[in-house]
Amino acid sequence: MNKPRREIATVLLALATVAASTVVFGDTGTITEVQGLDYSQDFGQKAINWIAHGAETPVFGDKSLLSVVSLTLNAIALAMMAFLAVIGGATYVFQTANKGIPGGQVISSFWAPIRVSAATILLIPLSSGYSTLQYGVITVAEKGNAHGTYVMGVGLDYLYDFGAYRAPALADGRGVVFGLIESEVCRQYINSYTGKETITVETTDGKQGDRLVAKTSYKYNEPSTWGNHNNPRNDYCGAVAFSIQNNSSWMKDRLWRDDLTAADGAPEKISTGQVALLKKVRDLAVPIAAEILADESALRQMQSQGEGAQSSYEQAVASLQGKINSAANKVNDAIVTYNSDSQQLIATAVNNINDSKNAHKDSAGWREQTKAMGWPALGTIFWQINVNQSEINKLAASFDAAITPPNIDQEWLSDERLSEVSARINGLRKQYAVIDQTKEVTTSQKFGQPDSIPSLSAISDAGAEGDGWVDTVKSKIYSFFAGSIKAAMFKNGPDDLIINLQYFGSAMSTLAEVSWWAKSITINTSIAVLNKAGEIADSVGNVVGKIPGAGWLAKVATTVGSTAANAISLQLEDISGLIDQLILMLIIVGFTLGVVLPTIPLSLWLMGVISWMLFFIECLLISPMWMAAHGTAEKEGWGSEHTRQGYMLMIGLYLNPILRVAGFFAIFVALKPLAWLVSWFFDYVQGVVVSGFVMIFIFLGSVIISSIFAYSALTRVFGLPSELFERGLRWINGGQEVTGDTGNEREVRNNIGVLSSKSESAAQHVARSRAGHGKQPSASPTETPPAKT
Repeated sequence: MNKPRREIATVLLALATVAASTVVFGDTGTITEVQGLDYSQDFGQKAINWIAHGAETPVFGDKSLLSVVSLTLNAIALAMMAFLAVIGGATYVFQTANKGIPGGQVISSFWAPIRVSAATILLIPLSSGYSTLQYGVITVAEKGNAHGTYVMGVGLDYLYDFGAYRAPALADGRGVVFGLIESEVCRQYINSYTGKETITVETTDGKQGDRLVAKTSYKYNEPSTWGNHNNPRNDYCGAVAFSIQNNSSWMKDRLWRDDLTAADGAPEKISTGQVALLKKVRDLAVPIAAEILADESALRQMQSQGEGAQSSYEQAVASLQGKINSAANKVNDAIVTYNSDSQQLIATAVNNINDSKNAHKDSAGWREQTKAMGWPALGTIFWQINVNQSEINKLAASFDAAITPPNIDQEWLSDERLSEVSARINGLRKQYAVIDQTKEVTTSQKFGQPDSIPSLSAISDAGAEGDGWVDTVKSKIYSFFAGSIKAAMFKNGPDDLIINLQYFGSAMSTLAEVSWWAKSITINTSIAVLNKAGEIADSVGNVVGKIPGAGWLAKVATTVGSTAANAISLQLEDISGLIDQLILMLIIVGFTLGVVLPTIPLSLWLMGVISWMLFFIECLLISPMWMAAHGTAEKEGWGSEHTRQGYMLMIGLYLNPILRVAGFFAIFVALKPLAWLVSWFFDYVQGVVVSGFVMIFIFLGSVIISSIFAYSALTRVFGLPSELFERGLRWINGGQEVTGDTGNEREVRNNIGVLSSKSESAAQHVARSRAGHGKQPSASPTETPPAKT
C-alpha cells in the first residue's frame, strides 16, 4: 500500500474531476493548464491540510487525529462489508435457485465479486490510518479547492479590468465607430481623387476649460493660393473627441487635492488612455473604409487607362457586395473593441489608483491579497467591489465622446461619386439599426427620481384621485417627502443600490442621534426651567399669602402660574416620549441598512465556507461506510441503490467551491436591476399613503416598509452562492437535496433577523424604562412563588 494506490483511488472516485481538470478551454490556441497552477498556499488548501493531516505542510504517511480515528472506522467498514457480502450472497443464492430447472441452479453475479474486491482494496488502512479511499476523498477536495480558486482568479481579473458591469453612462461605441468610418471614407476618397494628402489626420490632447480632451480631426491641407487662411477647414472630414471632467484649481491643487483618490487621480490616467483608444479605433476604421471604397482604385485606373482597365473595374464592382459584408463583420469587431477598451480604461484607472494607495501603505492590492488567500476569502471583497463600481460610474458619467460629422463645402458637395459612397455607409449603418419594438411611455420624473429609472408616476398618484384641494395638498406633501427620501437613497447614482442604502441608513442613524441630542437639550432644559418656575411660584405664593387683604389674590395668581408650569412640564414629557418612539424607528432602520445589510453577504459567504469544511469532514469520515455498502449483492453493475447518493456527495465536494464562487460573482450583476424594483416599490407605497392623512408616523412607516422590502430583496440575492450550489446538485440528482446547505443559509438569515428583533426589543425596553413603564412588552412574566406554610 503506497502512493500509487492513492492515484488509483483518485481515478475511481473522481474520474470526471480528473478529466475536467486537465485543461480549461478558452479561445483557440489559448489553453491554460490548471494542474500546473500552484494553490498550495491558499486558505482552502491549508484548511484541508489542518483537518486531514493536522499540519500546514503534511508529509504522506504522517498520522493525525482524524487519521487515527479513521483507522478504526476503516476496520469497522471492512467488517460491515464482509457481513453484507455474506448476507447478500446467501440471499442471492436463495433467490436465484430453482428457476424452472429440476434440481435448481445458482446464477452467479458478475459484478458482486468485483465490487467486494475493489472495495476491500480501497478500505485497507495505510500507515497513517487513512485508507486509499479517504486519500481519494482528500484529493477530490483539493481539486475542487484549486479549481474554485482558479475560477475566482478569472472573475477577479475581470472585475479589476472592467468592473462588475459596463457603466450606464458610458455610451455604446456605434456612434464613435461609424463616425470614424465616415471620416475615413471622406479622407480616402478625396485623397484618391486629388492624388495627394489633401486630408490629413491630426490627434491632439490637452485641457479645455475643466475637461481633459483628446481629439482626432480630419483637416484640409489648404493650398498656398487659398484665400481664406484665416478660416481653416480643420474638421473638414469630421472629428471625434473624447473628454473627461477634471476639476482643478490653484487652491484645490495646493490644499486638498489627493491623487490617491479616484475623483482626483483617475481623470489624468483616463486622459492618457483616451489618446491611445482613439488611435486604436481609428486603425480599425481605416481598413473598413478601404473595403467600402474597394472599387475606387480600379475606377481611377479606368479613368487614366481607358477601356483597357474597364474589365478590372467591372470585377471590382461585382465583388463590392462581398467587401461590404466583410466590412460589416469588421464594424462589429471595432464596436466590441471600443466598448471593451473604454470600459477597461475607466475601471483600470480606478483600480490602479486603489493599488497605489495600498502600495503607499506598504500593502498589496485587493486582487493580489484575495488571490493569495484563495476562494474562501472571496466574500471579503464585496464592499470593495461596490465602492469601486460606484467610482467607475461617477467617472463614466463625466466621460464624453463628441462626434463631428464631415463638414464638406461646395467644393465637394457636387461630387456625385462621393454621394454614392456615402450611401454605402448608410447601408452599412442600417445593418446595425436597432428596431425598438416598445412604445415610448411618458413618465413624470419627479423630484428625487433618477433619470435612468422611469418613474411609475401614475401609480404613485393612485391615492389622490379626488378633485378637491385636500387631495392635491396631500399629494404635494408626500411627493416632497418621497422625493427627499429618493434624493438621499440615490445620491451616488441609481446603479449603486447597496452603496446608496448604506449611505441612507447611516444618514438616518446620524439624524436620529442629532435629533436625540436636540430633543434632550431642548425639552429637558425646558422641563427643568418650568419645574423651577413652579417651585418659585409656590414659594412666592406662600410668602405673599400671609399679607392681609390682597394676599389671597396673590396666592391665587401664584397657584395658577405654578399649575400652568407643571401642566406644560407634563405635556413636554409626553411629547418627549413620542419623539423617543420616532427616534427609535430611525435608529432601527438606520442600523439595519447602515450596518447589518452590508455585512450579510460576508456572513452568508463565511457560513458557506464553514459548511464546505464540515462537508469535507463528513465525506472523509463517512466514505468508508459508503464504500462498505458496495458489498451488497443487489443489481448488476458497479454501484447500487445504496451507493448512488455517495457519488453525488463526491460530486458536491468537488463542485462546492466552484459553484459558490460563480454564484458570488453573479450577485453583482443582479444588484443593478434590483435598483429599479426598489424605486418602483417606493412609487407604489406613495400611491397607498396619499390615500389617507399624511402624518409623521405614516411617513416614517412608509420609509420603514420600503426599507424592509429593499432589505429582504437584497438578502434574497445575497443567498445566491449557496442556492446555486444546492440547486445545481438537485438538478444533477433528479430533484433530491444532497447536502442540506439551503437550511444552513436559512438559519443564518433567521439569526440575523432575531438579532435585529432583539436589538429593537432592547431599545424599546430602555425607552419604556426611562418613561417609567416597567418591563419590556416581550418580557416573560415572572411566576409568583407559592407562599410558604
